[in-house]
Amino acid sequence: MKNRTISFSNIQELETLLTDINDIQVLIQIFCVNNDLEEIRTIQQYFYTNFPLAHIIGTTTDGVIDNSNVYVENKHVVTITKFEHTHLETALIAHDDSLDMNFVTGQKLAQRLFGPKTKTMICFTDGLHTNAEDFLAGISSINKDIIVAGGMAGDNGKLEKTYVFDKHTICDKGAVAVCLNSDVLHVYSDYSFDWHPIGKRLQVTKAVKNRVYEIEGMSTVDIYAKYMGEELANNLPNVGIEFPMIFQKDGMEIGRVPLAKHNDGSLTFSGNIETGTYVKFGIGNLAAIFRDSDSHINEIFDNITYQPEAVFIYSCMARRRFMNNYMQAELQALSALGNLSGFFTYGEFLHHKEENILLNESMTLLALSEEKSKIKDLQRINNIDKMVMSIRPEHVLAHLANTVSSELAELNDQLEEKIQKSAELIYKQAFYDKLTNLPNRTTLLNILDDFVGKTVFLTNIDDFTTINDFYGHVAGDMILQQMAKLLQRFALSHDVEVYRLPSDEFAMVSLVEQSPIEIENFIKRLLADVEKEQFHVNDFIVHVSVTVSASYLNSNNTGLANADMALKTAKRLHKQYLIFDQDLELSKEYESNLTMANEIKRAIENDDIIPYFQPVYEIGTQKIEKYEALVRLRKSNGEILSPYFFLDISEKIKLYPRITEIMIEKSFAFFAKNGHKFSINLAFSDILNEKTRAYLFEKIDEYKIASQLTIEILETQEYSNEAIINEFTQDVYKHGAMIAIDDFGSGFANFQHMTDIYCDYMKIDGSLIKNIHKNKNDRLIVETIVVFAKKLHKKIIAEFVHCKEVYDVVKELGIDYAQGYYLGEPKETVI
Repeated sequence: MKNRTISFSNIQELETLLTDINDIQVLIQIFCVNNDLEEIRTIQQYFYTNFPLAHIIGTTTDGVIDNSNVYVENKHVVTITKFEHTHLETALIAHDDSLDMNFVTGQKLAQRLFGPKTKTMICFTDGLHTNAEDFLAGISSINKDIIVAGGMAGDNGKLEKTYVFDKHTICDKGAVAVCLNSDVLHVYSDYSFDWHPIGKRLQVTKAVKNRVYEIEGMSTVDIYAKYMGEELANNLPNVGIEFPMIFQKDGMEIGRVPLAKHNDGSLTFSGNIETGTYVKFGIGNLAAIFRDSDSHINEIFDNITYQPEAVFIYSCMARRRFMNNYMQAELQALSALGNLSGFFTYGEFLHHKEENILLNESMTLLALSEEKSKIKDLQRINNIDKMVMSIRPEHVLAHLANTVSSELAELNDQLEEKIQKSAELIYKQAFYDKLTNLPNRTTLLNILDDFVGKTVFLTNIDDFTTINDFYGHVAGDMILQQMAKLLQRFALSHDVEVYRLPSDEFAMVSLVEQSPIEIENFIKRLLADVEKEQFHVNDFIVHVSVTVSASYLNSNNTGLANADMALKTAKRLHKQYLIFDQDLELSKEYESNLTMANEIKRAIENDDIIPYFQPVYEIGTQKIEKYEALVRLRKSNGEILSPYFFLDISEKIKLYPRITEIMIEKSFAFFAKNGHKFSINLAFSDILNEKTRAYLFEKIDEYKIASQLTIEILETQEYSNEAIINEFTQDVYKHGAMIAIDDFGSGFANFQHMTDIYCDYMKIDGSLIKNIHKNKNDRLIVETIVVFAKKLHKKIIAEFVHCKEVYDVVKELGIDYAQGYYLGEPKETVI
């Protein structure tokens, strides 16, 4: 057996480093340092093209290992193992998100690859969708004696998209594996787990496989908030990796890290945690890790029988992040065994006591040898501890220590004093604003029920962003502090209490009931005080103005929301103040928006975002040229809504990109089956969204519909970032699709766009077409557009052709294609 590891930044480097490895008994493991799909595809194609006989498995990672070197960007790693007496078999299986598919995928891989001489399986799964514990159980159900090694793919901690691949396929939901079959192959596997359980033992009270809903009767997120602090809980799952849940299983400590947070307060973990399991939080201790590593490496040296010819490391991402540069010291010690290679995972696979199990927070090792060479005398490891004696152990968060300590039965006086001080600090951080020392929004919400019938006032600093941009954020903080002092002075003589809200906003709650006239007089006096106040930033005087709103507090707890509605309306109408009044109809507007927002979320979750298809006719032949895919929302009662009713709101609640993805997926799948030409609509915001662009081209490649597809780009005043637009159009043409400028002539039409953006079609906006048979000005504009477009050799489409008279004029003007209700309404099906 010969084993070689190469780190590389690009294909050109590989071409200078690789020699002939084109053999059927060659295993190539590729560890990609990022999840750039195009870059992965380039690497995959290079190895398959140049070494078609070799067996290839690959994965994205949270960092790669080349001996004692760790790379988290710029360099990929490939390890090439040429076997002399071992037969290789590889397979890749993709699957969906259903719960039982993980077990089935493990079964299928084992059934396809396991043979009578199989010694070990190396496999990689995606890191976000596969329940690896069920996957490993599926493998063990076929043969539990075969050693399984490897791990779950990573994406540098983004938790967005991971990939595994073989020589032909790349998938983000599934697994790839290679089996090593031999009579002479020697396999040794081991692991290190150095996270220590700390604090109170907690019982999981509700869980389904790897989704934990409740611990100790509280939501899982709330448990993290209680013991680890609100800030950490708010940033789950990204910051939870270094604080796993630890539990005992068959006498072995197992760690589980959170991978996803859900709206119901539950967390999806990297592996299953059963209801009734007792867990503790885990925390790393750097010095202890090195002490354990010291003895553990010597233990490996004692137990391993034959000199390894290849050593693979599959280690947890949290271990790398926690140990940082000290990871290299541990790898350097292990390199005494031989050449090391591997990657940092979102979960590691280990064969332990005749069972294949999923680990987290661990480092696993797989050593292989075909020769029966006795292991060389290895230098004993006794200096790692000395290397890190100066390093202080990492302690658990103060919040955890204080909360756990408060639950202990007996505390000495000194500890009680420390807890009291910590509790006061935590209380102040939770309920008071650090910058102004005013009570914060949390405090305000807690007291509102006690002030029903009183008035809440909101004060917002005008153009505060401009102040920050012009004078700097330090100056902005100074303005906030001065405003807080002004409001406190004002409050002393007006029977109100002051609170600091997020950003540049303050609230005041009256301690006495006020009539509408008293409320208005209060606001006017406040505005006058702000107007005459001099706000100083160093040696400069900054003019500051505010907008104020007010609302009565009521038993329905809508008073604060009503004041906020009034404030936003005052800002929009450029008023200095506004007092909430039901006659403003603000609540109805907000209620309507909220109802539609909920309807959009429901439609996405229940597959009720659907495409309708409207035919586009070629005027010369009077035949259908293609169909335009138009988005619709199907309400729970079956009513179909046009985008006019929901698309703007979807943008405000950040769901517009998801609707775009749904339209791409459904339209592509529909037309891939029937072969018709079709078009989809993209706004400039879609093109500027890197994730949406990547999704579009991924689906074009998946469904292979480029020759059928036209992408209609909405022509608006938002045309910006010319470089990205041009790059996008070039990518469209490289894939073999076409481009149309949609709604040309509407709003802020710009003839320059026709020369700036490469396109095949011009769609003239319906506002110009619908009255063209009776409006001379509209006809003149359209004639101008037609002449200009034809000089640029672009085809022209007229939309909103709603009657025969309009159609006749469109035909007379020499327009190429027509679309509208006169020719065909949008429908769920095509002719």
